[in-house]
Order: sequence, then structure tokens, then C-alpha cells
Amino acid sequence: MARTLALLNNKGGTGKTTTTLGLGAALARRRQRVLLIDLDSQRNLSAAFTLPEGYTGIGRALVDSLPLREAMVKVDKQLWVLGSTPALVDYEYQLSHEPGREFILREALAPLQGEFDFILLDCAPSLGTLTVNALTAADGFIVPMQAENFAFLGLDRILETADKAKRRMNPKLELEGILFVKLNPRTTFSRAVVQSLAKDPRTAGKVFHTYIRQDIALMECSAFQKSVFEYAPSSNGAHDYADLARELLQRTGDQSGKHNLEEK
Repeated sequence: MARTLALLNNKGGTGKTTTTLGLGAALARRRQRVLLIDLDSQRNLSAAFTLPEGYTGIGRALVDSLPLREAMVKVDKQLWVLGSTPALVDYEYQLSHEPGREFILREALAPLQGEFDFILLDCAPSLGTLTVNALTAADGFIVPMQAENFAFLGLDRILETADKAKRRMNPKLELEGILFVKLNPRTTFSRAVVQSLAKDPRTAGKVFHTYIRQDIALMECSAFQKSVFEYAPSSNGAHDYADLARELLQRTGDQSGKHNLEEK
């Protein structure tokens, strides 16, 4: 059965798409079968791949109840993508008027559960219909965030929304982890933010030990439609996402993972 993880933050520019791409590629390199799904009408994830001409994407599949398999594109030996189009914003509006709208994605993903090890859902920087669908469909969620002044405000709302989704629609939903991106652990403020979350009862034990350093290679690789491992295999970004994949697999039973927050 696939482990389905939503990557979300209601603030833009926090590294959701970069993490979906980097983590997905890292898991695929470890022989995991991975499906990436773009639930953002800005379609930054989709733009990182060459999709067929006339591609209709996940929006139409959900609205018209088409098998998601028909919209999947294989991009590597172990990696598939289910992309979006600019019309996703219109499809989301249509979905918001459907009965049982929160469960549409979960129902659509059910036939794919046995085909993948991980399904990663790249959510829009909002808590709209598709993001709620992601929380209803997911086993867990990852919050990429930066150690900055307003990070906690957005995190509070995410945790509140996830708690409601868990109570009302998806009892299995859990916080998989808080992932710090563009982190410089040597600054006093960054360390204070990390320590604060480590002590918060809602997030204690849920902060990934791995963190993602700022790296221009992570910004450039998607523009060239390559993973960071193909574009810059020796870069900090490649090492960091490889470490994140190991840590995630360790949490699910692979003992080869290592913790890195104290080591880098």
C-alpha cells in the first residue's frame, strides 16, 4: 500500500514544490515507486516535466470521474507525475460544489494504492478544496517552512485545519514532520525557532532532523527539467534530499536513515 503524504503550507515560497521534486526523486533512487501529484494551479511541479501536448491533467480527471491512471505520465523508471493545467482553478471551483467534495481525491486514488510505495501531493499555498482533499486522502502531511518571524502564524492555521480534517474526515491523518528549508542553523534566531517547535506539544518529536540548505542548484534544476541528482549530484541540495529520504524511510522501517540536524 502506498504511503500518501501531503506537502502543504498556506504561505508561498516555502519549498513545497522543491521538496516534492527533491524528495520524490530521492525516494525513486532508493527503488521506491513514487507518484507526484500537482494540486496547485500555478503548476510549478508540472513545469518541471515534459508533459504531452494537449495534456488535461488531474483537474479534469477529478471533475469527470476519470481514472487517474489515464492522466499519469511516467518520467523515470520509478517515478510518475500527475500534473495540472492552468484550468485547475476552474476545476477546483466545480469540485467545491460536488456532494462529498472532501473525499473526491481519496476515492480517485484508491485504485492506485497497490501500485506505489509513496504518493506525494504538492498542495497550493492555500487551504482550499483541493488542499482539504489532500488532507482527507493522506496518511500524513509534511510542512516545509523557513525559520522566520511569521512562520508560526501560518503553521498554527495548518495544524488547526489538519486537526479538523482528522476529527471529521480522516482519523489516520498525522503530522509526518516539519521540514526546515533554506536553514542556516548557525544563526541564533534559527536555533530559537527549531528549539521552540521541538518543545511545542503539537510538534514535539515531529521536526525532521534533516534540514535543507539554501542551494541555487535546487532553483535551477527544475528549469532544466532535471532532478537535482541529475543536474548537480554533488550539490548540498542533492545531499540534503537524499538524507531526507533516508530519514523518512527510517521512520517507516528502513534503518539505514541518519539524523542530520546536529551533524551538518
